[in-house]
Amino acid sequence: MMRRAFVLSAIAVLVLAACGGGGADRTLITTAGATDVIVDTNDVAVGNFGGFGAEWDPYEFSARSPVPQLVRDRIGFMRLPFVRVRMFASWYSDVNNDYDFSSAAMQPLYHILDAAKANGTDVVLTEWGQREWSEDPWPIDDPRYAKAVADGLDYFINTRGYTNIRYIVISNEPDLFQPSYSRWSSGIVNLHRELRARDLLGEVRVMGPDICCTDGWWEPSLADLNEQITAWDRHHYPDPEDVYDGATEGFVRSVWEQVRSSDPDWTTKPFILGEAGFQTSDKSTPGYAIDIADYAIQATRAGTSMMSAWMLDDESYPGGLDTDPLDFYGMWSTRASGSALKPWFYTWSLLSRLVRPGSTLYLATQPTHIRALAAHHPSTGTWTFVLVNRESTRAQNVTVKVPGHSEVTYSQYLFNGIDGSGPRDANGFPLPVASGRSGDLGIGITLAIPANSVAYLIAEAP
Repeated sequence: MMRRAFVLSAIAVLVLAACGGGGADRTLITTAGATDVIVDTNDVAVGNFGGFGAEWDPYEFSARSPVPQLVRDRIGFMRLPFVRVRMFASWYSDVNNDYDFSSAAMQPLYHILDAAKANGTDVVLTEWGQREWSEDPWPIDDPRYAKAVADGLDYFINTRGYTNIRYIVISNEPDLFQPSYSRWSSGIVNLHRELRARDLLGEVRVMGPDICCTDGWWEPSLADLNEQITAWDRHHYPDPEDVYDGATEGFVRSVWEQVRSSDPDWTTKPFILGEAGFQTSDKSTPGYAIDIADYAIQATRAGTSMMSAWMLDDESYPGGLDTDPLDFYGMWSTRASGSALKPWFYTWSLLSRLVRPGSTLYLATQPTHIRALAAHHPSTGTWTFVLVNRESTRAQNVTVKVPGHSEVTYSQYLFNGIDGSGPRDANGFPLPVASGRSGDLGIGITLAIPANSVAYLIAEAP
């Protein structure tokens, strides 16, 4: 995006039964009557997961651009792995590459970058490109544009120390906002050349094509730019019904299969959903919280290695986005509205906090109407499972098994998507419904998941 004006009950019991066999599925086809989520550690969905992040744009439209402590506390709880951040090179450069990195326009960006660095959060820096509301003076294929972006990155990383800037995008949704593929692709080639001249290609990945809606740009990007683009991304705002029906997993898998079949170096490159969310849903409902968690599971089962939710904070666009009526996409409301947390903060913050970068994500069997994400972190040995019950009226008992594994200590979180309930502390942050429990992953750990709810299971060696 964005075309601006822009009753809780849960039990977890050890199941004293022999573990069942069965391989992991690669589709959403499920077996009626099955109750087990079985992980096959030979069936990898994502080998090096990068995390669940969010769009966090500078507070340039806010009365105050510094990042409040409240927001710092929230991203700290989330252990937010990465953020995608909007900027314009015209904030510091004129058309002839004369720079003022201390301009007033740059201060809101620095506030975001400072807070992200302090939080240990990586940055996908997105030079938004020419817009009716920007001051960018260059067409995207102008060599002076690539020079401005590369010089900016050099300054941000090597002078200001923002070594957490790990990705650069030029032109948000170029299929909608650039005059042609050929001119945009020339801009990518120019940028790659400028970054190489500054020895920045080891610091920053060129990410793209960052398209939204035009598949006609996807195939030529894969064919023409696999040397320059080292992180493949696109945006996807599915219909909530497609997510509910399970169709999103197949669509996203088909996208990444095109990369695998086209780019000989695909194993070295992350597959990123640079913007993810729903444009047709009410963002303030518990149902949205369930849909976004289900979407996250389907996307990662399909091979997505990083996923950025649109967006973190309504204060980035306190006047709303250009929908009718105006829409607010954040996990919490504007400062004028009290920065109140929305229900989907609960489900997304736990995805961000618990499914850590560096994890291996495995495909697991899925009982009917259950979505299942299984993640194992090789350094800590921690297993994290995220389970969504899409039954609208019926609770389900689901047994999680990892054959070959044994005793663990586990905790559980639970969010009820019907009434939005779930244990919270005084800050509104999720609390576990159970912790310090003993179980055996090889035998199975059973969770009771209410209708239309999300359960998180975290298992560690005792």
